Amino acid sequence: MKKSIILFSLFFSMGIMAQITSIPDPGFEQALIDLVIDSDQTINGQVLTSDIASVTDLDLSIYNELGTMQKITGIEDFTSLKVLKIIQIGLLYYNDPLDLSSLTNLEELHLGDEGDVNQNDIKKVILNNNPNLMLIDGYAETVTLTGTDVDINNLDLSLGFLDGWSGQIGYVCVEVTNPTDATNEQGIYSDWDIGPYVNFSSDCNLGTSSFNQINAELYPNPVTEQFQIQTSEEIKEVNIYSFTGKEVAKFNSRREYNISHLSAGIYFVQIFTTEGFATQKLIKN
Repeated sequence: MKKSIILFSLFFSMGIMAQITSIPDPGFEQALIDLVIDSDQTINGQVLTSDIASVTDLDLSIYNELGTMQKITGIEDFTSLKVLKIIQIGLLYYNDPLDLSSLTNLEELHLGDEGDVNQNDIKKVILNNNPNLMLIDGYAETVTLTGTDVDINNLDLSLGFLDGWSGQIGYVCVEVTNPTDATNEQGIYSDWDIGPYVNFSSDCNLGTSSFNQINAELYPNPVTEQFQIQTSEEIKEVNIYSFTGKEVAKFNSRREYNISHLSAGIYFVQIFTTEGFATQKLIKN
């Protein structure tokens, strides 16, 4: 009888251990404590998996001090998560990818952007098993959607940034199953809302022709009604975006582009050719 009790206690203890999720970053665990998610309220490098398994909305963006947390290892066990906000929390993933593929219920991912020194330094975000995605915004060098993209009907890709002071553009390379269709917003990507600072590739490490910068000039600039594009490449498509990144016009290749219907202001013209793309600032009088 005593032997049976010992065996039962051993198996029971093993069962309890199996329900523990490792949280090695003390800053991340402190955030979980502050958000009343970590029930033991102690920084001990772990959390009960049952504490996090039912969390649907996790907003870490309030912890926006550099060095507060460097990694969010353990996020893979937040299996019910629908909304994840990690805006400007100073994540320092360096060359390690942020793998969120286990979060199959994820609908919204809000990444850090360029707007603060506390921006996230994330090289790659993996989302290849997340069919419920509806929105990804912010900045990371690479976002992998290959595989899951064929199951997503509508997706808002508000990725990348434009620094209005320096004019620097932060492009994001997005890996998809069919980069040509994605670039042309056709096929399974026809209902996607794609921002101006997104480039598609089947392998962002290798790059594709759609990721190449080409030379193009706009004239007249400033413009009142119509402008032309000077480039040696064959133009396929021209998209015009407001200063905030909202698409306001789209054209196929033509001799002149009429924007008389647009209000005066600063716009960005993204030109796609057979060899690559270019983005130019346009002033509308």
